[in-house]
Formats: sequence, structure tokens, C-alpha cells
Amino acid sequence: MFNSFDGNIDYEILQTDAENLLVQYRENLRNRAETMLNKSGTDITRMSSQEIQKLLFEFQVHQIELELQNEELNRTHQELLASRDLYANLYNLSPVGYLTLNKDGVILQANLTATRLLNHPIEELINRKLAQYIDASDQDQYYLFLRRLATERTHQSLDVRLKSDGSEITHVECQGKINDINNNDSEIWLTLNNITERKRAEETIANLNKKLAQKVLKQDCDLSLSNQNLTQLVEELKHSKQQILEREAKLNSIFNASVEGIITCDMSCKIISANAAVETIFGYTEAELIGCSINKLMPLSQDKCSHRERKSYRQEADMPKVLGRIREVEGMRKDGSAVPLDISIAEFTLDGQNYFTSIVRDVTQRKMQELQQKEHLEALSHVMRLGLMGELASGIAHEVNQPLTAIVNYAQACLRFIQADQPDLAKLRSILEKTHDQALKAGQIIHHMRDFVRSKKIHRSTADINALIENAVSLSITDLKQYNIQLSFNLADNLPSIYVDSVQIEQVILNLVRNSIDALKDVAHNKQRKLFIQTLLNDENFIEVKVKDNGHGLGESSQKKILTPFYTTKSSGMGMGLSISQSIVKSHDGSLHFASKAGKGSTFYFTIPVRRKSNDA
Repeated sequence: MFNSFDGNIDYEILQTDAENLLVQYRENLRNRAETMLNKSGTDITRMSSQEIQKLLFEFQVHQIELELQNEELNRTHQELLASRDLYANLYNLSPVGYLTLNKDGVILQANLTATRLLNHPIEELINRKLAQYIDASDQDQYYLFLRRLATERTHQSLDVRLKSDGSEITHVECQGKINDINNNDSEIWLTLNNITERKRAEETIANLNKKLAQKVLKQDCDLSLSNQNLTQLVEELKHSKQQILEREAKLNSIFNASVEGIITCDMSCKIISANAAVETIFGYTEAELIGCSINKLMPLSQDKCSHRERKSYRQEADMPKVLGRIREVEGMRKDGSAVPLDISIAEFTLDGQNYFTSIVRDVTQRKMQELQQKEHLEALSHVMRLGLMGELASGIAHEVNQPLTAIVNYAQACLRFIQADQPDLAKLRSILEKTHDQALKAGQIIHHMRDFVRSKKIHRSTADINALIENAVSLSITDLKQYNIQLSFNLADNLPSIYVDSVQIEQVILNLVRNSIDALKDVAHNKQRKLFIQTLLNDENFIEVKVKDNGHGLGESSQKKILTPFYTTKSSGMGMGLSISQSIVKSHDGSLHFASKAGKGSTFYFTIPVRRKSNDA
């Protein structure tokens, strides 16, 4: 029979019951016929033909009824057989395994699915305990499952693992129920459902959940750490903000208290900020300058500016050589008056935008002091020249005496040629030309001596620096020969002209040369005495003049004072030569420097800018 819980069918019982029912039905028909015949009490031999025909008719009717009933029983039998086959297919082809166990757990029946799950044919399963097919680790749980079924007699479930032959372990879900056969016996209906895929999925999900939990935990730790770092960063930012505010307050205080004007412009040369000192220097308030061009304070066209400097503020700021350097420019006050300024420009970037900051200083007072010092040094220079004339007197007298002696000799030669009967006019002309050259040379020496001594204002003119060097050195040729000094030159070709006071620049060169000669006097005779003069155009477009000797050099104490007025290393010197030379070079917008090492000699060099003619005489 088929049970709704597990689908078990007892096919042999079903067939036996159908056959017994058919036999019983036939016996009932026979008994009914005999009963009817006995009740009738009729003796066929005594019956009439009509009665016999009537009786035969009744028998024929009963026979037909029996045949119809027999056909009905056969049809019912076939239906039962078809139903048996249907339920057999359902039982064996079901995806769920069905087992019938006795109360001791011995297998009584099993469908095909159960045999596949247990991996044994049905012949080997019948009369064997199910426990021997369950994994040893789940045996205890299985026996507890059977005990619960026996004691509680309610539906029970259990997940167990079946034994494997080395292949993948099979997980099954057991659903069990007790079926009482009679008062003394019962059987267990059991279903087996393969849950291996579900278990694998559960394990995968568990592993994923574990990994996810670990990842979440790690992310939680990371977030917690990030939160701590962010909290610390926020506190640091608050502290930094406070420091920035304090620093900004200090800078604003310094910015407005500075005696130098500070002007900040954007790339289009528009003023975006100015401190209080700007108003003091130019007379404009900050509100009047914001948004205006920097050229309002420093006009482009200035008489004292060279062509190189007549550029826009932005153009000058774009040149790396200008940034960070201090330059002299002329500003324009609000009342229209000019003010001399020192300016330095710095570039900075803020929020991706470039800006320029100009620091300007009013140098009016300094210019006045420089003018006074210049006039004072001019007077000292005159005194210096007089003193130098005393030192140069012997040399100049010797230089003048040489051409005069030559003139006398040439004149005597001319007289002898004239007295001859047939004078050689060609030789006479040559001697007269030499006499003329010597007379001009003597005149030039006297002329240079007069210009050198005479006090006068600066008169500038275009000059060639190499020519000035040659003129200055020519005044010291005698001393160079006297002290056996080897003179060498390295004068650059094609140097641009300079606009200077030639006499003053010659005075500087002569002073440096004579200082080197004095330094070489004391050099031992067995050592070559060398004097080297060089000219070049440096990277800043300045002409540079170097005078180098291989004398004893200067000590550290002398190097600190050598350019100081009235300091001298000579026993009979006045200590004004280098000081006046420095003043002369500065008045020409140049600078005087030196480098010296004890025992290695000294190098004095000065620079003169290459400029066009200007109106300041």
C-alpha cells in the first residue's frame, strides 16, 4: 500500500488482495445460485417445459450478470496493476530516497534513489542496519535520532554524512516517522534528501561570511584608525590655523610697521596690496593704489634709466637676473616730484596664481650723503693726485728727459748733415720726423701730468677701456724695466665702448698698476716678477678689468682694512689711493674688489657698466 508520508507500496499484498476479492466474488455468486435453487424447492424432473424454460432464462440472465461482473472485476484488476506500476515508478524514480526500517533500524525496503545515495544495490541493503552506512562521526547523533523516534513517536529530522569510498562526502537530511503495524510491532518510514550542494553552499557562504567579517573587522579597524588620524589631523589643523592667525597678525604688524614700501602686484601689473610705508614714500593711500598699474608709482619713461631698464614691470619681473637683485629706479610721488628708490622684486605663487612683490626704499637721504661724500672725495682726490705727483715726479722727469735727450741728439745730427757739401735729404727728413715724434711725446707726458694734477668736475666721453689701460701703463714703463717686471696682457677684442671720465679711469688703472709694482719690488731676484692685466665682458654686461701680481699678497688683517681711507702697507704711502679709486669706480656705477692670499699674490679688479650716453655730467 502507498503511504502519504514516505510513498511506500506493498505490491504483493495489493495483488493478493485483488485475487482473493475475485475468488470470493465468484464463490458468493455460486452460493447465491445454490441458495436460490434450494429455496425454489423445485424438482427439475417434475417441472414443465415452460417452467424449465423460465428457469433457463433466469440462469441465462444470471450468467450474463456474472460475465459482466467478471469483466468489471478484470478491468478493476488491470487498473490496480496500472496503478501499481505508476506508484512503483513514482516510488523508484523519486529524487528523494525512501527507506522502511524496523524498530531496530534494519532496512526492510528502499527505492532506487536510496540505493544510489547509499552506494549499494538493494540486495545488499535489505536486512542490513542503516547505521553501517553512516559516517562514524555522526553515529551517535543517528542513534539518538532513533531513540527520539521510539520515545517521542513524532516526526524527527537529522542531518548526517554518509560513508564514502574516498570520493566526496555526501550530506543527507533524514526525515523519520513511526508507523505502528500492530500493538506489538512498528516500523520506521524514513526519507533521505541529498543536501550536499546546500551544505557546500552553506560552507561557501560561511567562509564568505567569515572573510567578510574579517574584512569588515579590518575595515572597521582601519576606519577607527583613520578616524583617530583624522581627529588628530583636525586638532593639528586647528592648532595650525591658530598659529597661522597669530603669524598673520604678526606679519601684518611687521608689514605695516616696515619703513620700506611693500607693493604686491598680479601678472598684469595691477596693484593688489600696499603697506603703510608706501603712503609715506609716494603720498598715495592703499585705497588709491588698489587696481592701478605699478607704472603709476614708477613710470616707464625716465631720463636716468637706460634703454634696458625702460621695460614694463612684468617684463622686468620675468627676467631671472632681476628677481632678488636690488636696483636703483626713480619713483613718482603723488605731487609729481621724483624720488630715488632702491627696489628688489620677488616672485611667489598662491593658489596657482603668480604674483610679484616689490620692496622699495626711499634713498633720498643716502643720495644726498653720497653727493656730499663724492664732493669731499673729489677734494681728497686732488690732494692725492698732488701727493702722487711727488712720487711720479722722478719717473715723469725721466720720461721727459728721454725725448729731450733724443731731440738734442737728432738736432746735432741734422746740423752735421746740413754742414756737409751734399747733404742726404732723405736721412735729414727721417731724423727730423723722429725729432718731431719725440717732441710730441714730451708734450703728451706734460699734458697728462697737468690733467692729472688739476682739480676739475667729471667730464665723460666715449672711451675704449683697452686704450685707457695702454695709456696708463705707458706711465709706468720705466718702473717695470727698472724692477725687471714681466708685463703681460689678455685684453678682450671688440669690447663695447664705455662712457666715462677717461682721466679718472686712467688714474684708477695707474694706481692699481703702481700698487702691484710696489708689491713686486720686494720679491726675491731669483723669482720671476709677473704683472698680468686682463679685460673681459662679464655675464652682467659689465666690463671687468683685472690687475694681478705674484707678490707676497696681503695678510688677513690687511685684507680687512686695505680699502679703508688712510690705511697703507707702504712706509711712505698716504693710504688714499685705493679709497679714492673705489670712489671713482662707484661714481661710474661700478665696483672695486680684490682677492689675495699670503704668499700667492693679489688680484685687484673693478667693473664699469656698458651704458649709453646720459645727461648727468
